[in-house]
Amino acid sequence: MVVRDKVRAVGLAARVGRHVAREKVGPKVRPTTPEAVPPSAESITTEWLTAVLCRNVPGARVVKVGLGRGDNGTSARRAVAVTYNEKGATAGLPTRLFTKSTATFASRLLLGLTEIVEGETLFYNRMRPELTIRSPRSFHACFDPRTYRSLVLVEDLAHEGWKFPDPLHNRVTRADAEDMVSEMATYHAAFWDSSRFDTDLRRLRPAREWQENLNRKVGFEKRTLVGLERAREVVPRELYADRNALYPAFMRSLELHRTAPATLLHQDVHLGNWLRDADGRMGLYDWQCVARGHWALDYSYALAGGLATEDRRNWEKDLLNLYLERLGEHGVGEPPSFEEAWLGYRQQPMHALVFGLFTLGGSRFEPELQPRDYTLAAIKRIAQHVVDLESINAIG
Repeated sequence: MVVRDKVRAVGLAARVGRHVAREKVGPKVRPTTPEAVPPSAESITTEWLTAVLCRNVPGARVVKVGLGRGDNGTSARRAVAVTYNEKGATAGLPTRLFTKSTATFASRLLLGLTEIVEGETLFYNRMRPELTIRSPRSFHACFDPRTYRSLVLVEDLAHEGWKFPDPLHNRVTRADAEDMVSEMATYHAAFWDSSRFDTDLRRLRPAREWQENLNRKVGFEKRTLVGLERAREVVPRELYADRNALYPAFMRSLELHRTAPATLLHQDVHLGNWLRDADGRMGLYDWQCVARGHWALDYSYALAGGLATEDRRNWEKDLLNLYLERLGEHGVGEPPSFEEAWLGYRQQPMHALVFGLFTLGGSRFEPELQPRDYTLAAIKRIAQHVVDLESINAIG
């Protein structure tokens, strides 16, 4: 992080701190229009929900809001129960919702200052409605670039029998892996080489630009190297010996995106972000890290981090053939050849490795992004994938 970026970050952090302090001790924020961004789920009003949820049903109105279960991590999550008047109830408007918000100073620094939440808002408002995938539907997403408040309002799938398994014990079967591959092919195909990246989706950053922004503002490389030292016991010896080459190889792998068709990337497809629907089939949620770029960034991440190593070795070629077949079925006129796709699969897992190491590399004053045992298990799988496929050599 250069001096200019440090000065700017300090100034922005001070501004965010003032806004958070005012929200805590000043007059209660009571949003009433869709353009207003509630600072937290606790600030949601019946007027605001009426404006957001009832706009297409004349006479419908929210009469009661109740908060349920939740947790605080990278963002604050809360279940919301909504009661409508007779017109709203008759129209079948959603009653069980879930919110994600940047309610705390720490979450606004990580997600707001890095502008991550801007991409998430764009995804839920412009892209999610067009996708037929096993993932929560969004009813509203908003972001305030002045205060770095953000809030996403999605359906609460837990009330429909969907499960959010503990990733450490969520064994991925062959059928599960095929579901994962098919889901990725579905959303990749929907935006494959899309001209909309020059129009209404132009604010969705290329993956390299997205990462460079984090490098400047968060000290990503330093924290990744700290994570590598903490994960040394599970990283293959030959990869640890090449530790000084890891981050440069990661950034070179992102440079390769320039020569591939761009598509929507989730970018955080670790096993903890995969859910199971009421029939037990795999779906994907938590789209806060979206960008655009090379399909294999998501694909290699999901397989490297989600599959047991022996299963990945045994299934990876069949799964890649299935992915390419699904791309064609979903409208991609010229999917990559198997040879092109295999090279991309070998070149792109550095993002997965770096994300895992970054997760492990935080200071003791920062909230734990994921349970340590799970993070170490994921890093072990991903690191072995990088070694097995000689990813650093493949990147060049």
